[in-house]
Amino acid sequence: MSALCIAVLALAMALAVPERSDTADELIVLDAGEGLRATIAPAHGGELAGLEIELHGTRQELLYRARDYSETEGWRGKAPFLWPAVGTSLDPIGGGRGFRVGGRFYPMPGHGFARDHAWRLLEQGVDTSGPFAVLGLSSNNETRKQYPFDFELSVEYRLVGKGLRIRYDVQAGAGNQRAMPFTIGNHVTFKAPLLGIGEASDLRFHNDFPDYLVRAADRTFAGEVVPSPYRGERALSALPQRRSVALGGRTGTAELTIRDPSGLSVLLRHEASFEPAEPVIRFNLWADTEEGFFSPEPWLGTQNALNTGAGLLRLEPGERWHWTIEIIPGRAAAPTPLPLEKPR
Repeated sequence: MSALCIAVLALAMALAVPERSDTADELIVLDAGEGLRATIAPAHGGELAGLEIELHGTRQELLYRARDYSETEGWRGKAPFLWPAVGTSLDPIGGGRGFRVGGRFYPMPGHGFARDHAWRLLEQGVDTSGPFAVLGLSSNNETRKQYPFDFELSVEYRLVGKGLRIRYDVQAGAGNQRAMPFTIGNHVTFKAPLLGIGEASDLRFHNDFPDYLVRAADRTFAGEVVPSPYRGERALSALPQRRSVALGGRTGTAELTIRDPSGLSVLLRHEASFEPAEPVIRFNLWADTEEGFFSPEPWLGTQNALNTGAGLLRLEPGERWHWTIEIIPGRAAAPTPLPLEKPR
């Protein structure tokens, strides 16, 4: 980084305004003393509520509206968990927002319902890998009104070296009468620019996904896949304002790198124990350069998959599946990946 950039960065940190804090609900803070601190909100969908890095002795928040749960008419930010649906679910028979099982209609909100429930803390501690917290959500009478399946969800947040690893486990109830369908995602939203240096439009992202999955006017997957105009390195200004851009076409570990004007990079990686059949959205990009945020949402699925089956995952009764996301800030053009996850 140039001397000028370092000087501007130091000035930005000196003038940084502290993020707002949640005073109504208890938050869980993970801090390994390695320059990264994660904040989790069990009462708010068990979501990642803040992610801070330490630069020259000053903490800098990376997430948009981190730890701020005050009322807002705009996007609430942070990192909501999307399950059992990503995007819109639109019943082709009645036109309602939902899906059908055995001929019966079930309402399904956009991005599912898991983010709307309080999660319980299952475990918290420190081991040889670092500090961690595990949260859980179980099916109940309220969830069955929207989703007629029994399930157990858990999420483990763990600081590993210089990065954060988030592992979601999904287990279908042994008593389910049929395979349990779902898609999954995380709506993690970063500030743009990350450190307040330059303009939001100056932030860049890099990916190697060859496909662009076209969205219809009703915000569902249109079933059309075309070559992606967003492959390679692009400026945030290349994205349409508040209109999602769905990328896919590459199986296995999915990666996208954010490159901030300050010189900071953030690598996002995700992988699953097994994947749905193609076509599948791997990252769903959504941004607003005027409001100053970028949401490179890791996904496995497509909009309206509960009705169309495109990109849909299914678990047989009693079957278990997991999905891991890594968020790794760094100075290099491509931050160093975290150590491989230990088998369970």
